[in-house]
Formats: sequence, C-alpha cells, structure tokens
Amino acid sequence: MIRYKTFDFYRKFIILFILMANIIIIIKFYKNINKVITQKNKHLFQKKFAFIRRLDCPNCGFFSFYIVHLGCINKYLLEGYIPIVDLQSFNNVYNKNNISNNPWELFFYQPFNYSLYEVKKYAKNITYLNCSAKFYRPNERTFYNISIINFWHNFAKKYMPVRENIIYETKTIMEKLFKKSKNILGVKLRGTDYLAKRPKDHPIQPKVEQVISDVKSMDNRNKYDFIFFTTEDEIIRHKFQPEFKDKLKMLNPNIYVEYNFTKRAFITLNEKIIGNIEYIKNYLFNILILSKCLDIIASRASGTIGVFILTNGFRNVKIYDLGYY
Repeated sequence: MIRYKTFDFYRKFIILFILMANIIIIIKFYKNINKVITQKNKHLFQKKFAFIRRLDCPNCGFFSFYIVHLGCINKYLLEGYIPIVDLQSFNNVYNKNNISNNPWELFFYQPFNYSLYEVKKYAKNITYLNCSAKFYRPNERTFYNISIINFWHNFAKKYMPVRENIIYETKTIMEKLFKKSKNILGVKLRGTDYLAKRPKDHPIQPKVEQVISDVKSMDNRNKYDFIFFTTEDEIIRHKFQPEFKDKLKMLNPNIYVEYNFTKRAFITLNEKIIGNIEYIKNYLFNILILSKCLDIIASRASGTIGVFILTNGFRNVKIYDLGYY
C-alpha cells in the first residue's frame, strides 16, 4: 500500500512537472512571437504614410477609381510618403454595405504590401490626403500611346498588382470558357449612363451596329476560335449575342444593368451595384480576361484603360476615337 502511494506521488509529480514545462515553453513561444511582431512593426513608427481617399467623386466607377488611385500613388510617392489606398474610412459607393475591411484590398495589393489595418494599428505618422482626378494619371485624351501605356503598365505591376487569388480565379474561368485556345478576340462596349446622360468630357460611344460590323470583318480576316464579349448594358448584349451565337463567350452568370433610360442616373447609384462586391469582382474578371485576349476591339472608357494597363500587349487593336460628349 505504501509503495502504491509512493508511486502515485511520483506519477503526479512527473505529470505536474511536464505540465509546468509545457506552460513555460508556451509562454516563451508567445513572448518570441510578440517579439517578432514588435520587431516587424517597429519600423512602422518611423515611416510617413499617406492614406489616400478619393473624396471628389465617391460614386465614380471602379476603374475610374483605379486610374485615379494610380495617379495619387505616383504623386505621393514623389512627395516621400508611403501611400495606402483607403476605401474604408469615408463614405463611398464601395462601402455602402458597411464593409468592415478595406474593399480595395479584396482585389489589389497595396503599394508596399502594408494593409490599411496594419498601418492603422502600428503606425504613428499617418496623414489623410485627398486623391484627385486632377493629378497626373492615365488620361483618356492622351493614354493610347505606347510609351504612356508602358509607363502605367509597369507602374501598376509594381505598386498596385492584382491579388493572387483573383488571378488564379481568372485563369480557372478562362480554361472553362476557352479550353486551351489563345486565338480570342476581346470586345468591350460601354452603354447605359454613357448613352443616356452623355456625360461632359467623357468619350462618345460607337453604335452597336458599327461594332458588330467591325467584329465580323476582323473575325473573317483572323478566324478566331472565340469572341469574348463584355458590356454592362443588357440592351447591347441582346443586340450583339445573336450575331455570333456559340462563338461568343461571356461570363455566365454575368450581372447586367437593367438601366432606366427615363431616370438617366449613373449606374453606380443602381442598388444592384452599390456595395456589391460580387459585381465588382465579376467586372474585374471581365477586364482581366480582355487583357489576355489576342486582339481587341473596344470603346473608350476607364475600364478600357484598365485593360491596356493590365495587358502584356495585343496583336491587333481597334479603339473607337469619336471625340467627347
């Protein structure tokens, strides 16, 4: 009986010793983790950050934000700041549904890969700066020049790259749409509010019938395997789709705007789009797929500029230059 009690005492002692040893190891582990985190973020105290917020047009389109953000990043880099794109801390079309994080970071990396959350938590030197369309940026009137395209392509690749998960999803979609074919003509048309409101200083859009004729002509010359077509306008899609039947590919299901030409409001005010992350993601997929096509026919708009910034180049290009409203 005495031997059993002695054995039981030593057994409990060993168990207690092991538990204490594990607790000490865990405490040391977390201390080391905290030390690493502190060391990692200590340098943030000494850096000068600029939270750039586009306050002049909180309801502008997604790729309007994209090209203006590029210009703002360029401006504030030159002024010695580390720019952080901020779509969270002010009211805008992309956080209408009270998104708890920074919507921009769902699609693009920040210039130096510091997240808005990380900088808010650890940095002390933060300045909130206006992000304006008046700054030097990809400009509709001067953009379609090879040297300007190359500059912004390289700039965006370095300072505002698309997130890896978005790139991966795009590749998966393209494999389903086109199998292994690279012989694809991309076509992009803009309708809805551009046609209804004819907004001042925005590009005049071509007639759908003219575009259909041009696509047929280019297809006859190059014999494409597929034509990838994108538009936000349901009416344009209904005119375009029957002309090319099975050869025509679109994202499915896509989100089209049932535009009210009587009200003539901007489409970013449409409830289907406001704060709708899936709509924005779908739109970005369209732009990325267009950027991978062999040839392209497109009307002028911010999204088309996005295509040319993101592409590595096209073989044949037709962009409609019809002046401005």
